[in-house]
Amino acid sequence: MGPRSMKAVVLRQSGGMEVIEMERPRAGPGELIVRMEACGLCGTDVEKIEGGYKASKPVIGHEVAGVVVEVGEGVESFRVGDPVIPHHHVPCYSCYYCLNGSPTMCPYYREYNLDPGGFAEYFRVPSWIVSHDGVLRVPDRVTFEEASMTEPVACCVRAIERSNFREGERVVVIGCGPIGLTFVELLRRGGASVVIATDRSEFRLDAAAKRGAIPVNSSRADLRSEVMRYTEGRGADLSIVAAGNTKALEDAITAVRRGGRVCLFGVLPAGSTLDYDMSNLITREVSIISSNAATEVEMKKALEFISRGVVDADGLITHRYSLSQFGEALLTFKSLSSLKVMIRP
Repeated sequence: MGPRSMKAVVLRQSGGMEVIEMERPRAGPGELIVRMEACGLCGTDVEKIEGGYKASKPVIGHEVAGVVVEVGEGVESFRVGDPVIPHHHVPCYSCYYCLNGSPTMCPYYREYNLDPGGFAEYFRVPSWIVSHDGVLRVPDRVTFEEASMTEPVACCVRAIERSNFREGERVVVIGCGPIGLTFVELLRRGGASVVIATDRSEFRLDAAAKRGAIPVNSSRADLRSEVMRYTEGRGADLSIVAAGNTKALEDAITAVRRGGRVCLFGVLPAGSTLDYDMSNLITREVSIISSNAATEVEMKKALEFISRGVVDADGLITHRYSLSQFGEALLTFKSLSSLKVMIRP
């Protein structure tokens, strides 16, 4: 490669992804160029690669941390050499949605993104993100891999807050991937009296048990019956869907008590439908609360949780691959014997 070229993983217009060589981006006014040090592979990335996620621009790689290597004109808050965590989506904080409790619905929230994305040796951080508090510094005691976990942890923090979780509640977490395990850690540290975690993978259930959850293998046991055992026959106060399929949502509804709450977090593929008797929601007064993404408010909380060890970010990482090995990383991501798959340059 030439002195101004780099490797990057990008989406093909015809579908799928490819590892390419391209010119390194340059910093315009108000922008930063960051050298990627670690970028986590997210389910949303995989959905985009497979064509199942259309809610944001066709850019992959957002759980990313790196080092500033170029500072655009007018940027005074960052210097070359700063270790940073850039957030890929930042709201305006002044529109109707931002002022009325829905900042991730802001029309500007998905308008900007990292260029060409976090799965690149170098990427550009647009001035909108830099100027709207969208870049955090990595604390000295936090590694780049741990720092890259800030965004997914932030999304979990926001979901728990939107779910109106209260200390002492009994909670079911459906799906024990890295997101589900993050929910388990946050809920246990937040004072949940019982956390029941369900999955088909014994490897992932073992990880949930080590984090203080009661594991239930959904392929061998009836979830509702198991939940009733640990909730005095009532059902859970809250279910969190950390898996991207409609069966998980049905299980979550079934697992909660009368008057209970269901947090729909896992992103379902576009076109998904639910075959369920909706009158049951009304007669049981079950509330479904969706939660999508996070803002800098939760990013800062998440980074603090990681730095304090409230969330064992490093313990969630099971596999590491280079950009050139991205195809292999995808296969590992889809296996049930992995947690967080990390991409390094």
